[in-house]
Amino acid sequence: MSGAISIVVADRRRTVAEVLATGLQHSGMASRAVTGMAEARSLVAAGHGDVVVADIGLLNADGLPEEGLPWVRELNVPVIVLSEGGGSDDLACAAVRAGVRGWVPKNSSLRHLVMVIGGVLREETWIPPPLLTRVLDELLTLRETQEQGAELLSGLTSREREVLSLLCLGLSRPEIGRRLFLSTNTVRTHVQNLMIKLDVHSSVAAVALANRVGLAQPLDDPGRAS
Repeated sequence: MSGAISIVVADRRRTVAEVLATGLQHSGMASRAVTGMAEARSLVAAGHGDVVVADIGLLNADGLPEEGLPWVRELNVPVIVLSEGGGSDDLACAAVRAGVRGWVPKNSSLRHLVMVIGGVLREETWIPPPLLTRVLDELLTLRETQEQGAELLSGLTSREREVLSLLCLGLSRPEIGRRLFLSTNTVRTHVQNLMIKLDVHSSVAAVALANRVGLAQPLDDPGRAS
């Protein structure tokens, strides 16, 4: 099967993964069955997967989607989710934001899955129409929120952005002070000022806003004058 498309099939149940992998093999694809994303990541890292087909239950294995499904991007290959029915709106939105390229109900035919695999390899995105409408609405709302947040962040001084970036990394005010060669009181003042500019009531809310927008990490020269 030299030169065949290589598929990693990941499902919580080994037998399900093996049955689907066998079906894909009969369709001319080199496929391997695994029972978790750790195994899938290992295979892909070793060059054994052009596409990962993952059971929807594995998306929540690490307490996601709140953390953004980072492993999807880390795979660096297209990911297709096999869902139960239409799937959760929130989970679908998180998956699409993370880079999932296909969303296929488990009751779909093997022929349809093969078609979706071909599509994602052509850099297409395949989402069922009923779910796509909700996903697009959510993504448009997210885009508006990000634009509003970016506008607020643009009003921060360079030092306030540095302080906020370090808050995003989980540093305390004393740690930020040592990192930027500032007193803790000065850091506290910067935090208070940036909270006012961002129209939030806590540093936690400021960090959440910065993460939504994708605030850049602080510059390598943290010792510049305030």
